[in-house]
Amino acid sequence: MLPALPVLAEIPATVPAGIAVGFLAAFLQSCSYLVSARYVRLSGRPAWTLLPPSYLLMAPAAAAVVAATLPLAQGAIPWRAAFAPAFWSMACCVVANATMIQMLRSVDASLASPMLGLKVPMLAAFYTFALARPCTALQWAAVGLVLAATAALAFAGRRLGRAGWGWLLATCAGFSLSDWLIGETFAAVEPAFPSFAPRAIFSLGYIYLVCAGAAAFAMPFCPPLPRAGWLRWAAPYAAVWFVAMAALYACFALCGIVLGNIVQNTRGLLSIALGWLVARAGRTDLEERVSRAVLARRVAAAALLLAAVALYALGGR
Repeated sequence: MLPALPVLAEIPATVPAGIAVGFLAAFLQSCSYLVSARYVRLSGRPAWTLLPPSYLLMAPAAAAVVAATLPLAQGAIPWRAAFAPAFWSMACCVVANATMIQMLRSVDASLASPMLGLKVPMLAAFYTFALARPCTALQWAAVGLVLAATAALAFAGRRLGRAGWGWLLATCAGFSLSDWLIGETFAAVEPAFPSFAPRAIFSLGYIYLVCAGAAAFAMPFCPPLPRAGWLRWAAPYAAVWFVAMAALYACFALCGIVLGNIVQNTRGLLSIALGWLVARAGRTDLEERVSRAVLARRVAAAALLLAAVALYALGGR
């Protein structure tokens, strides 16, 4: 999610394809939350232990993406200049994913996913007070809508509790900083990739290649994962998450960051729908059964959050 960044490229002819890929990214992100919830609820292992092996498994795909985009470079690639923002973006994303997975121990994905819209107030505060880039009136209106929708979600089913709110805020803060640093990575590699589409795709591969390197360094300090665990836990999460990110960056490349960000945030509604289906299938260990009234309240609040994200993104153009 990169709502406060300028639109670097929008190619109208590719917008329908970008929207379709964006919906795929949102759907796969929603699936990744269920996969990670299954890990922490059934494996009995700490939440963070899913990440090093999963990111290590993403290395071949990330290397393939970098190799595929290298021939498109129109100048020397500034590896060193891009390393710092890529590394810190990765670090913030890893922390955010770890806290998200920890939150999913007690909070259903159908509730946690739409509440990630709290990134909007955090980004507004960050850009206003840290970067001295004041938000517009439309963006502050969007912040108000996010807070109202989040308050409605807080009373739509299982309560978060004090620890849940802490994990949620930490997740949103991590993803917000990661989003900003992704933009800094884009800017760092711009001399080699003046065209936005290859720049976005190269940045995806480079960031996750750096991430895989960090995961390899962390593996000796991680509790050993049995061979069966690699197939049961790490491989599904790695596959779903990386394909989701590839689809998201492709969406940005095809239809621009603003529209791509709006489409991506349909994941809240998709997570609610998936949670309803999972609960109806009898997997109440992953999703609680809720009444129609609670379900309707969640859908309405998630739709309001989506409208708020759209308003925030468009207000920053």
